[in-house]
Amino acid sequence: MMKTSFTLVFICYLIVTIRASTFFEGNSYVEINNNLPAGTTLTVHCKSKDDDLGIHHITRSWGFTFVANFFGGTLFFCSFSWPGRFEWFDIYWQERDWRDCNQCIWMVSENGLCRLSYSGDYDVCHPWNAQTQSKRKPLMRKFNKER
Repeated sequence: MMKTSFTLVFICYLIVTIRASTFFEGNSYVEINNNLPAGTTLTVHCKSKDDDLGIHHITRSWGFTFVANFFGGTLFFCSFSWPGRFEWFDIYWQERDWRDCNQCIWMVSENGLCRLSYSGDYDVCHPWNAQTQSKRKPLMRKFNKER
């Protein structure tokens, strides 16, 4: 019984220590780089449950900082549009990113996003979120020119 209690306390200590080290490192940073064909402007609108970061027209790159929730659950999701396309992606999902991504540097292409890894390559790649997964309201409205 004593050994089981000690093991449980030790595991809890490790979890809190790992979470605390992430928390005390301070701000997390996300950068979005436009890797679409030359001359294509990428329009991005990022939000979390608490913050709307606004619409940004990216020719090269744009980034933002934030403090992740100590207890987990931080999520920033973005819509991406360029001529003929509208996509979305969870640009920072604490459950996925907290261990490997205090600075999340993303490269956007037509097929999805790739994150800069510790190797110095953009080799952590993800496809766009499926349109059927979207239970949120659209971040940007598609305007009909025939109004």
